[in-house]
Amino acid sequence: MNPHHRHWPLAVIVVAYLVIGGLFALRTPAWQNPDEPAHYNYTRQLVRAGAFPVIEPNDWVAGLVPISPDAKDVPADRMTYEDHQPPLFYVLSAPIFAITGGQLVPLRLFSLLIGALAVVCAYFTVAAIFPAHAYLAAFAAGFIALLPQHLAMMASYNNDPLSEALLALAVLLSVRMVMGRSAPTTRNVLVLAVVVGLCFLTKAQAYLALPVALLGVFMATKENTPDTNDTTATPRTQLGLALLVLGVSVLIGLPWWLRSIALYGGADFLGLQRHNEVVVGQPTTADWISQYGAVGVLSRLLQTTFQSFWGQFGWMTIPIDRRFYLLLLAFTLTSTALFLAWWLHGRSARRHLGGRTQTLSGADLHSPYLVLTPRQSRALTLLAWLALFTLLAYLWYNLQFVQHQGRYLFPALIPISTALALGWGFLFSRRQAIARWLWLIVLIGLAAFDVYLLFRVILPQMGA
Repeated sequence: MNPHHRHWPLAVIVVAYLVIGGLFALRTPAWQNPDEPAHYNYTRQLVRAGAFPVIEPNDWVAGLVPISPDAKDVPADRMTYEDHQPPLFYVLSAPIFAITGGQLVPLRLFSLLIGALAVVCAYFTVAAIFPAHAYLAAFAAGFIALLPQHLAMMASYNNDPLSEALLALAVLLSVRMVMGRSAPTTRNVLVLAVVVGLCFLTKAQAYLALPVALLGVFMATKENTPDTNDTTATPRTQLGLALLVLGVSVLIGLPWWLRSIALYGGADFLGLQRHNEVVVGQPTTADWISQYGAVGVLSRLLQTTFQSFWGQFGWMTIPIDRRFYLLLLAFTLTSTALFLAWWLHGRSARRHLGGRTQTLSGADLHSPYLVLTPRQSRALTLLAWLALFTLLAYLWYNLQFVQHQGRYLFPALIPISTALALGWGFLFSRRQAIARWLWLIVLIGLAAFDVYLLFRVILPQMGA
């Protein structure tokens, strides 16, 4: 079989993503997505004034957000509290704004199209780690593509799609080097550094690309076991490549950071301190602790984060039926148990085999259900670090403001979906006929769920 033909599931996944995401973009009423008016107004100011906006005290009007589902006359032009954001997404979408006269739907479709890159990168990331098990890659990509809350965000106008796409590209390039699919040459590391630099110009969440890239370069050049036949890089070489990533990416982000410091003062190179000063009236964690207590706040954080990771639509104002959340909780707990079973089985197999690696047919076709190669272990460890970085960033953000939104965990969707694929694949590892089609079952199930949520939950609640 042509090696490209075995990736046909990716085409099916992307088409499903674009079709159902297109329905979300077309049917969801204007401004009924988190922060959508503020992102729109950034682009409007950029196109009409020909300059990047500056966040100012009157950019936030307390009481305007969150926008209720049945709101009709929304003063969207007064919402400009995202003016501190890095510029890349808005620069890319400015021509579409200008050509269409600022119509919202084309801008949403542009965001959706960019988000498809994150799905593609997720697929090829998992395929690079497990080349003989493309169905694992399809499972991971399908989950990311049609996760309801994620799809809703990709189909709204905001800078998340580009942020996730560039971060996913940085993860893919790093994993390919760790797996030996591409050598950690100066040229390849330079490309990675440019991607990281573009992340700096997109969104603060995408800054996670920097530690991922640095770890990836280190792992790709780390001394390997004798059976890999790799040439070990010297510490000096490792340091040089790491400095290349750091230096080039910083040079790309530096002009924007200097602008922010000049405008907002101090060390506010992201404009976040000025943003925090502007959004007066947002609930703070300290206020909630005094009102509900630490246990109460923690309980709300866990519940709301879980619900909004799967689906809590509009401006967090449209939850789904409690019975669905219970089913999703059961799926989450089962998936976690299956992933742990896969991990424990691998540790047991490694001890039993004394470090020998089992293969299907050839040195590169290692079964994920026996013993991982050193490179596979490192690649999965890199994904685990990304998940940890994302969680820590989420907790840090919630130390100051109450932002119990599961979408802030979406930078970790590649490691999360990989864990899901490995767990469920392990369950059916002795029934390959089923395992190979799990991705399609997940895709069809999520597609039906998405359509149901859009037409039977979201639009009725919004009166659309």
